Amino acid sequence: MTAGTREEGCFMARTRSLAGTVAATMSPAVPPLRIRPLACAVHSALLTAALGAGAALAADAPANPEVATLSEIKVLGQQDKASTENTGSYTTKEMATATRMGLSIRETPQSISVVTRQRMDDMGLNSLAEVLVQSTGVTVQENDSERTNFSARGFSIGNYQIDGVAVNSGSNALFDTAIYDRIEIVRGATGLVSGNGDPSATINMLHKRPGKEFAASAGLTVGSWSKVRLEGDIGAPLNADGSIRGRVVVAGQNRHSHLDLYKERKLVGAVIVEADLTPDTLLTAGIDYQKNTPKGTSWGTTPLFFSDGTPANMPRSFNMAAKWSSWERAFENKYVYLEHRFANDWKVKAAYGRLDSSSNGKLFYGGSGYPNRDGSGLGVWSSAFPYDEKQDNFDLSANGTFPLFGRRHDLVLGANGWKRTGTTNETQFEDPLPFATTIPDFRHWTGDVPEPAMLRTGARDVATTKQSGAFIATRINVTDNLKVLAGARISKWETYNDRYDTQGRFAKRSSAYKTDDVVTPYAGVVLDVSKSTSLYASYTDLFKPQNLKDKNNAFLDPITGSNIEGGVKSEFFDGAVNASFAVYEARQDNLGEEDSSVPLTFLLPDGSRPYVSTGKGTKSRGYEAEVSGSPLAGWQLFAGFTHSTSKTGKGVLTNTIQPSNMLRVSTTYRLPGQWQDLTIGGGLNWQNEIYTTATLPNKTKTRVSQGSYALANLMARYQISPKLSASLNVNNLFDKTYFRRVGFYNGGYYGEPRSVALNLRYQY
Repeated sequence: MTAGTREEGCFMARTRSLAGTVAATMSPAVPPLRIRPLACAVHSALLTAALGAGAALAADAPANPEVATLSEIKVLGQQDKASTENTGSYTTKEMATATRMGLSIRETPQSISVVTRQRMDDMGLNSLAEVLVQSTGVTVQENDSERTNFSARGFSIGNYQIDGVAVNSGSNALFDTAIYDRIEIVRGATGLVSGNGDPSATINMLHKRPGKEFAASAGLTVGSWSKVRLEGDIGAPLNADGSIRGRVVVAGQNRHSHLDLYKERKLVGAVIVEADLTPDTLLTAGIDYQKNTPKGTSWGTTPLFFSDGTPANMPRSFNMAAKWSSWERAFENKYVYLEHRFANDWKVKAAYGRLDSSSNGKLFYGGSGYPNRDGSGLGVWSSAFPYDEKQDNFDLSANGTFPLFGRRHDLVLGANGWKRTGTTNETQFEDPLPFATTIPDFRHWTGDVPEPAMLRTGARDVATTKQSGAFIATRINVTDNLKVLAGARISKWETYNDRYDTQGRFAKRSSAYKTDDVVTPYAGVVLDVSKSTSLYASYTDLFKPQNLKDKNNAFLDPITGSNIEGGVKSEFFDGAVNASFAVYEARQDNLGEEDSSVPLTFLLPDGSRPYVSTGKGTKSRGYEAEVSGSPLAGWQLFAGFTHSTSKTGKGVLTNTIQPSNMLRVSTTYRLPGQWQDLTIGGGLNWQNEIYTTATLPNKTKTRVSQGSYALANLMARYQISPKLSASLNVNNLFDKTYFRRVGFYNGGYYGEPRSVALNLRYQY
């Protein structure tokens, strides 16, 4: 497979045929796309419905343009108490990511954040990375243009879900938010229901749902660096009584970047169908698709030092990539859920999901060595590593109430698991290479480098990981004001790597590791001290298999440990505002960190870096505070502050590359009276200093850091008519120059300069 796509595909072909004039506005011109024939019909129907209806909507002028308020758009079929779409709110009533019991945020004895649909729309948050960078306690850091890491409470985030079903893809940061109603973030371990006891956080992305009434919207965004984004969203009943209903969401985005040579095309689509088989039985089926096609992809950071050891102070646009350098990713998620409600308050849900993803890295980057002042000195890293992954997920659960001692109590039990198979096909570039392995002059770099042929040897590595388990938990209502939660999960986990030679014959099995009957206990208590305020505490053991490998390509042992936290939660204004404060301590053994004993150019077969275990006793301690919701009519507010420190078993500070203090604020206000068509708002992100060590040209170590900084954002929206609105977002208002990460490959990764985006949205 070569970098870039190879033949015409149904997705872009259909787009061109239905919306030629719209597609013509996408700049630069996009290459054709190929997707699996099985999904082709679905994607074709998806675009036909969305773009066809979008054209109709554009011609539907509002009858009374002077009416200032939008009519309510009902989206859901069966009621979803946690849904945030069309509520206009920055909070929600209910969530189930932590315990599966459908408890409110106040009733759940863990730290929780919910990024609602309204907040994503207000702040222009189009990717999971953009959502998390404005979330309480989450650190977002890039290694280069394509690799982004998320961390919380001092540890890397490894648990991701879609509608509560595991999707542990390696490129979650790329997920587009157009198809989701909300993003739920549970900080601390959720090993009770997910299996992986991760003390950082669990990220759950929940789909938009179709409704029994027709609803549609279309949007156009233009912004800095030639950004053009189109969105279409249609939901409608598919029969007379609305017992069958569907929804189609599509998005396409082209953008350049503040980085020289870099540009990206993204296509996103989703189809979801719900059917009420009976008044109490709901069947849901859907498919999501996304493809990211970047060019000018970097593979490393910006140098921090010249060869003489002095600061390099390179521009933010620095990018020593070839124009053809690319790291394409594609995702296809198919799922089906069956849910039945019994007359005795019990509910049973079965879920199956299949995530197919592919990655085609073909990279060239001048990231080796230290630059000289005359422009020389940088060496080239180049490689190719096509990778395909399939993940099958299942989840079966039942929850309801039962009587005991004159009271009713909650119970949930279930089983879930997944199997992930990743294939790395061995490749090599043509020999000799058609390009020099040094950058002649970084000051005048154009990226015009001959693209080498990529040859597959026929050999491949197939890595398989399987996890499954069963869980049970209960909430005992001891009194009206005191609730005790207790539960446990028993899990098993297995991983191994199979090597096949160039003739396709099995050669050997390595990196085999297996655990059985690992028990993860969970306990919590919630005490209502008033009608609006509760105290809580919770404890859980940790068990987390790692997908990190050592320099011998063997998986590290699973992480074990414990997580304990306590705090206070309050609801105000009849639940319109949620507020919380929490303290916590997490302990981890066998935590992996990057292996500094091997050269920076050393990569494992899948393109990743090797890791080593930090041993026993790594601890993270801290506290968090958050408030979200609507304190006053027309005012939406989110604010979160986090303090966290991590130390090794010997008491040495670790994870200093992550800030110990962070503040996140987002707010909007719809003006009253004759100004009610105007909404204004903004946000503030602040964090303190981060630092680590880097190696100078003379091989000595030095401290490199990024001092504390604050980023300000602004937004404004004007309701032009009841159906048409215009929004403006300005990020990094004061054009702050800063590094999101320092020290990686002895360099730094710059944060994005000031950017502006204008959005027009038509909602029927």
